Amino acid sequence: MHRYFNKADIHTGLRMIIFSTAFVSGQQFVRTSVCVVGAGAAGITIACELDGTGIDVLLLEAGGFGQDPQVQDDYAGEATLPHPDTATFRRTGFGGTTKIWGGRCVPLDPIDFAPRQHIPGSGWPIAYDEVAKYYPKAMMYCDAGLADFSVDGSLRAASPTIDGLESDATMVVDRVERYSLPTDFGKRYRARLARSANVTVLLFARCIRLVRDACNGRIAQLILVDRAGRRVCVNADTFVLAGGGLEVTRLLLDSDLSGPGLGNRHDQLGRYYACHVESIGARLVPGPRKPPFAFEKTLDGVYARRKLQFSEAAQHRHRLLNSAFRLHFPPYADARHGSAVMSTIYIAKAALAAEHARILHQGVMDGVVSPRRAHLRNITSGLPQVAGFGMQWLFLRKFARRKLPYTLVPNADGSYPLEFNCEQTPLASSRISLLRARDRHGMRRLHVDWRFGREDVEAARRGFIVLRDALQRSSSCRLEFDESRLDALLDNAKPLGGHHMGTARMAASPREGVVDGNCALFELPNLYIASAAVFPTVGHANPTLTIVALAIRLAAHLRASAGRSP
Repeated sequence: MHRYFNKADIHTGLRMIIFSTAFVSGQQFVRTSVCVVGAGAAGITIACELDGTGIDVLLLEAGGFGQDPQVQDDYAGEATLPHPDTATFRRTGFGGTTKIWGGRCVPLDPIDFAPRQHIPGSGWPIAYDEVAKYYPKAMMYCDAGLADFSVDGSLRAASPTIDGLESDATMVVDRVERYSLPTDFGKRYRARLARSANVTVLLFARCIRLVRDACNGRIAQLILVDRAGRRVCVNADTFVLAGGGLEVTRLLLDSDLSGPGLGNRHDQLGRYYACHVESIGARLVPGPRKPPFAFEKTLDGVYARRKLQFSEAAQHRHRLLNSAFRLHFPPYADARHGSAVMSTIYIAKAALAAEHARILHQGVMDGVVSPRRAHLRNITSGLPQVAGFGMQWLFLRKFARRKLPYTLVPNADGSYPLEFNCEQTPLASSRISLLRARDRHGMRRLHVDWRFGREDVEAARRGFIVLRDALQRSSSCRLEFDESRLDALLDNAKPLGGHHMGTARMAASPREGVVDGNCALFELPNLYIASAAVFPTVGHANPTLTIVALAIRLAAHLRASAGRSP
């Protein structure tokens, strides 16, 4: 017997977050106006933006409030090295991957939206201002303060990041990146959505297929499966896929039972897969005045750090990728850093989540991983330092509402390893596809074939040289690296495994991408994507802030389409 979903059936008091098993009883149909798939940063933001509008919204989440290993196994697949395995950096549950988010909030730059002759496939079909105007509200959702990313506007008595370099037209040195609490969106907005009169959150409701209406070129319904394996059809006027870049792509590919994937008439879906690329292959030796290294508090009480970027003119002149450089700490694994604190953290690595433990080997050169006894010597000789750090950690990290983002310990010799982080040119050969293997619900598993082009390696190499020359020309600092080994280092640069972007790119036409400027599929206009999958190019900025900004923009579009006010 079929039953239509009625909020009165499950609305008890103010509780509008329910388990799917609370109303699933045999075969059913569910009817709503807007169905949002995925309760991570994007999905929760859209639900909050539509709260109070009178639009009937159903927010589906495959997990619950905590972690379920069986649910997490649905992410298992294959990935070519050096890409992390397909489950790492991904979380199922209310709040999604914000549960392990580091909190870094960085906007994209105007140059990221413009076509660049030296980067094929670059340029967004919308202007920078179309996204930038939503950054202030996105910062509020992220609890990261004002949308001011300048040194002068953010910091008290701001000193130059590097003396003299501010006068060099090659570099931009007046930028900071801000940090969230970090905010777990599931915890932060759970009470608000539980009180909503028009938004219902359904947990343990995994979407396994989208069903196209062959007559009108729209999505007619989706099929979800509950924790007991029972299936329900959800009918809606509008569907929004708000999962990560990998899962959104997988669902679209797997929903077309006899074709190339939904919205994939021109073979664009799953291609142009991009991550941010990072490496530590140089060290900055400061002049008489050491550059700011530690976290600084902004005028509005948010943790921030300095960074260096190339100017737009330099990027065009030298054919550079949009990149950021940050002063880094020495590698934890190499006990020659002499730090009792870093050795303690390294010894305690088993207590860290896999996504966080990877940083312990970041920056290791020549495969140097010190034996345990070397780290124990550091700890024994620096017990007071460890005790002081433990107290600081408790108050600034464990108990604080706004947490210190991570540990910064300077190098014993006074130099700073330099972290390099950059975008990559969109490559059609860098792609997501499906395996024959299936998960417990019959969905085909993912195969990730991430590529980093030779042209990008050469562009990154030029970037190190341009920065070295600028420092030599305009400051008392110097940048040291082995130029003969730089190509090999960059060839082995690792992708940031949590940044899954570009697989359903936004474009001006279906021959160039998957979604239009409003994030609707060209071929299925009632299906939208709220994810980093739509990024045509990715800049150097962590994607979360822009994902939230695009989600706010999409919610405004849905409200306007429905004729409703916020």
